[in-house]
Amino acid sequence: MLGLHGAAGTMKTGALDAMSANIMIADAKLNIIYINPATRELLQEAESDLKKELSRFDMSTLVGSNIDIFHRNPAHQRGMLAALKSQHKATITVGHRVFDLIVTPLKRGESILGFVVEWADARARIQNTDYRNQLLAINRVQAVIEFTPAGEIVSANDNFLTAVGYTLAEIKGRNHRMFLEEGETGDHLFEQLWTDLRANKPHIGDIVRFGKGGRPIYLNASYNPITNDSGKVVKVVKFATDVSERVFAVRTVGEALSKLALGDLSFSLDRPFAKDFEALRENMNAATQQLGQTLASVSLSTGLIDDGAREISDGAGNLSRRTEQQAAALEETAAALDEITVNVGNASKRANEARQAAEMANVSANHSGQIVADAVGAMARIEQSSDRIANIISVIDEIAFQTNLLALNAGVEAARAGEAGKGFAVVAQEVRELAQRSAKAAKEIKELIRNSSDEVRHGVKLVHETGDALKTIQANITTVNEHMQAIAVSANEQSTGLSEVNSAVNQMDQVTQQNAAMVEEATASSMTLAQEAEKLRQMVVRFKLPAQSSHLGAAMATSNGEASFASYGEPKKIVRLRAGSAG
Repeated sequence: MLGLHGAAGTMKTGALDAMSANIMIADAKLNIIYINPATRELLQEAESDLKKELSRFDMSTLVGSNIDIFHRNPAHQRGMLAALKSQHKATITVGHRVFDLIVTPLKRGESILGFVVEWADARARIQNTDYRNQLLAINRVQAVIEFTPAGEIVSANDNFLTAVGYTLAEIKGRNHRMFLEEGETGDHLFEQLWTDLRANKPHIGDIVRFGKGGRPIYLNASYNPITNDSGKVVKVVKFATDVSERVFAVRTVGEALSKLALGDLSFSLDRPFAKDFEALRENMNAATQQLGQTLASVSLSTGLIDDGAREISDGAGNLSRRTEQQAAALEETAAALDEITVNVGNASKRANEARQAAEMANVSANHSGQIVADAVGAMARIEQSSDRIANIISVIDEIAFQTNLLALNAGVEAARAGEAGKGFAVVAQEVRELAQRSAKAAKEIKELIRNSSDEVRHGVKLVHETGDALKTIQANITTVNEHMQAIAVSANEQSTGLSEVNSAVNQMDQVTQQNAAMVEEATASSMTLAQEAEKLRQMVVRFKLPAQSSHLGAAMATSNGEASFASYGEPKKIVRLRAGSAG
């Protein structure tokens, strides 16, 4: 390995392995022949990122690879290394990784035997550079002062010295207590503040401090404890911005707003503000002037509005009375029409009921006529049945007569037979008696049927007469029904017409009532408008308008202490700087 052989070479390699520096050795052909553990650990941690940019990079085959794997343009790097006479420093960026490289050629005489490359992660260096530049930027625009943990002043920049009016020689070595309010209040504030700072608790917000001659200074500041690696507070750095001009502007505007709240518009802000706040002063003056002119115009318009409102109120009152009279008349008309409509509706209802009753009577008469017709048919059929029964009875009577003759002949024959015909004679006698009884019964039935037929004929006559009467009644009912139908139709039409008239009148009544209500509302509104116009006039009178302007004083009395500064608004929070950024 570049002539490192034997015990001496082993000792040198062991020394390189033990170094915390990241060492890589390449031979004259730029082949990597050695990397120590520190370099391996550095590149191993970055391997995934390096592979995204360098496709040939592989930690497992790094030793033995050529350094060309680290370059997109190997020819350029080879030319540079071939001409290298002394140590060369470079920074390379691979993806989001940045490395600082120190390349030292290993020479024997004028011949290059190889190269030693020392790797370093450049993130810390870049970050420290960034922090240093940030602090320089802060130092240019903010007041900065450093203290010991006990509050002793170590240093201060020009911005701070300009703000307090001291030189560095006048304050260096003195205590922070010199900038606080005198007396117990200042002592308490100092003790509380520095107890917190020594406990690594920063203090951020708007504060009041006192410069040379007791002049109050308004600052937006942050006290930042700086710790060492063990976490112990070793110093305190204060970053501040002088906001005295802002305080003056805010207090001046606050006083102006107080006067404005009391109705005083006769002032203007004459002392210029700082550049950032000058537009606020100009806008305040312009707003006050514009408001004064507006209120003057309002005062003039208020009188005109009041006169107009009173005229409207009088006219609305007259219109309201006439509308109320019209509404009352319409209401009476609507009530009368309601009664007429109800009566016509009842008459129509009764006519409809009578028409329905006539229709029902007509239906009943038709039904009764049908029943009578059916009764006449039934009577006719009964009469026919009676005749048939009479014929049957005549046949039965004739059969009885013939049977009686036969029985008589049988008796004669039995008598002739002598003793042998006695039994037959008895039977013939019984048959003859039965025949006589049948003839008698048939005669009685025939008499009854004759009487029944007479009654049936009389009933049929009466039913015919009833049918004729029902037909006459049915004809009369039909005529009555036609008249009732006509009456019902007329009543319905009359009821519908009256309902429409009643609806129209009621609608007119409602519209009139609404108009009356609207007139009353208009009257009340006009009266309210007049009252409000008077109130507005009284309110405008309370304002002191800028006829003769008075001005706010050019200078403002300033009270001492923290509370006076905090009274114009809540302290603004600022971003806490990291401990390493304060240096």
